[in-house]
Amino acid sequence: MNILICPNSYKECADSSTISEILKQKFSCNPEFNLISKPLTDGGDGFLKVCKNIYNLKRKSALEITSYKDNLSKYSISYSRKDRRVFIETAKLIGFNRFNESNRNPSRINSSDLGIVLQKLVTLVDDHELEIDSVWIGVGGTATIDFGIGACSEFGLKLFDENNYLLEPVPNNFVNAVRLDFNFKKLPFGVYCIVDVETELLGNPGAVEIYGPQKGASSKDIQNIKNGISNLLSLIESDVNLSIPKKLNGAGGGLAAGLNIFLGAEIISAKQFIENEILKDIDFSKINFVISGEGKFDQQSLEGKATGVLVKICQENAIPLYLINGSTELTEINKLSDNLHFVNLIDFYSSIADAMLNFEEGLKRAAEIVVKQLIK
Repeated sequence: MNILICPNSYKECADSSTISEILKQKFSCNPEFNLISKPLTDGGDGFLKVCKNIYNLKRKSALEITSYKDNLSKYSISYSRKDRRVFIETAKLIGFNRFNESNRNPSRINSSDLGIVLQKLVTLVDDHELEIDSVWIGVGGTATIDFGIGACSEFGLKLFDENNYLLEPVPNNFVNAVRLDFNFKKLPFGVYCIVDVETELLGNPGAVEIYGPQKGASSKDIQNIKNGISNLLSLIESDVNLSIPKKLNGAGGGLAAGLNIFLGAEIISAKQFIENEILKDIDFSKINFVISGEGKFDQQSLEGKATGVLVKICQENAIPLYLINGSTELTEINKLSDNLHFVNLIDFYSSIADAMLNFEEGLKRAAEIVVKQLIK
């Protein structure tokens, strides 16, 4: 019996690689199970760890980037010498863990730390210290909604107000910009952004409304940010000769969309990355069961995130999929395929806080339930 174990991360609990190991230990008790472990990532939390597993990256390939900014002292990236690829995880760099809870205000923080890392990589290439063909950025789990302006400001992007004063490149100031200046040479390497959502940045609702509240944005902040980004889009058309795609991807608070417009980054969906990189050697015709899950499985999970991608793959191949989630919050769960089975950690505890605190014990209890169902 071939069982594919491929969970996504449980936000604020553990990354997908750790979750996979816990589940693998519980399922290994049955000699009939042939276990295949493939931790997932959609570009968010745990992206680097999964990439290290996929590409057999060694610890010695980690580089330390030092910033003079207070909120970034050292940051490790992963480098594959074989194909000269660099991997960056935005959740570690500009995610919630980089900011105290009291400082989580997406109107006043930006993605400049990512720009610092990219600028350092350019310097390493120019100084012939490192050969880089491409940089792969896992875009997800960010605390920002800055359309990538902070990152691009490290490459010379400037915003000016009506008095010709240089504005700090934070979302709160976007609506006040009347002129945009950007004159940048091409990067010496390709940039690829793996995105965890396909939702448009601006819409009714768009990614700003959908993900803004969990980043700490008030309804007033959300409207101001939307107006500000709309203002910048008009300035891009009038002040610089850059094309704007019809659909602006909302991943990472518009980070991927901004990098695409200003730095020529290519946007790669989680579906593409999962199918072409993580699961490329899996023959689903030989898989009997799939075990996956994440912290909270909801409608957003079905809109481009890793578990949603796996739901579609299993539906297409008629494979039973067991989702072990922290919680499942779907209003129309009965409309999903019959091949889906849910086990929720929250059912074992009195509160979400308890379920998060005891997630490892909960995973083991959930795995025992699934094992019993598989051997019926």
